[in-house]
Amino acid sequence: MVQVQLIGSDSLKSNDYTYGNRKTGTGRASGSAARSKSTSLSSVIQSLVTIKGLRLILIPIVALLIYAGLSMMSASAEPESIRPATAAEATVTVDSGDTLWSIAEDAKPSGMKTVAAVHLIMKRNGLTSSSISSGQRLVLPAKLSDSSH
Repeated sequence: MVQVQLIGSDSLKSNDYTYGNRKTGTGRASGSAARSKSTSLSSVIQSLVTIKGLRLILIPIVALLIYAGLSMMSASAEPESIRPATAAEATVTVDSGDTLWSIAEDAKPSGMKTVAAVHLIMKRNGLTSSSISSGQRLVLPAKLSDSSH
């Protein structure tokens, strides 16, 4: 048996709609039991609607706060401006076709590995990748500038 109740109605009317072979009784005992079941069901539905409504509001707010926090972290992690070259350091202007590896090979002392020289140049210039562009000025650390070619 299935009972139908209009949303928003507080109690069942005396003309209950019934599906199946039996019609529901309109007496107090069966009507009050049905009313208590439907009332508790409607309160559960209303609480679920309220929880879903809160979810719809809270989830975007939490996501926005997380995004803002991560944005602030990445902004503070950016390197400061590169210090100008000191008297012991040299500068190199990148030409077309130059790579960080080729610049490091030319600038490194004879006993130093090229990968170590690349690392020193990247660290001194605040580079996070080995990508360089034509016209870019790189400061060669003092460890590389003191070498004789």
